[in-house]
Amino acid sequence: MYKLIYFFGPDGTGKSTHADLVATHLRQMGLRVWRTSVKQHHTLSYLLLRMLSRRNPRGKVINYCGFNDVLTHRIRTPWKILEIMSLFPAILYRIILLSLLGYIIICDRYVLDTLVSLSYFLKDPKLISGMFAKLMAKLIPNGSLLFYMNAETGVILKRKENELLTTQLIEYYRQAYEDIIKQLKRYGLAVARICTTTTSIKNVHEIILSYLSLNKQFLDG
Repeated sequence: MYKLIYFFGPDGTGKSTHADLVATHLRQMGLRVWRTSVKQHHTLSYLLLRMLSRRNPRGKVINYCGFNDVLTHRIRTPWKILEIMSLFPAILYRIILLSLLGYIIICDRYVLDTLVSLSYFLKDPKLISGMFAKLMAKLIPNGSLLFYMNAETGVILKRKENELLTTQLIEYYRQAYEDIIKQLKRYGLAVARICTTTTSIKNVHEIILSYLSLNKQFLDG
């Protein structure tokens, strides 16, 4: 069985839902499963952002899209370093150690999602294809299976109507994930594409289980 089963993609595409379903299914098979996620909320940088927001409620130092343009230019490089340093403890305790203990890790957010979010936050599309991206990809263990979850923009907006999502944000994320997938093929990582636009949760789950039943590496075509 795969060491890590990782669901990634834009918000509103079913990552958490299907990660939960797969975790339940594997536990019912008697397998040792650890259900987790690693995202910006688990980093020191996120706490720093919260502090900045409280100190500057009207200054617009940060917003949903990240820092303002002037500050972004100044802190882009140190912020990348801060993200790596603060993300590593979460990766160590939530992924690496549990994997070494023999658990199958089911994760609905991890380093690729952090990479895409950070590239948007820092207004740095080149982050997707640089050395930082390569480093993040190396943190995905060999013997992992990745599911790229996607859906039409209108469907995502409807599913997440109470959140601050925009068409521009969704389209940016979608293109960024597509660019990342091209690179993952070079590292021999298994990637399956799942579209949840019109497919029911039950049918998507069955598709995912069909991939798991193969129990072997396959590459995105």
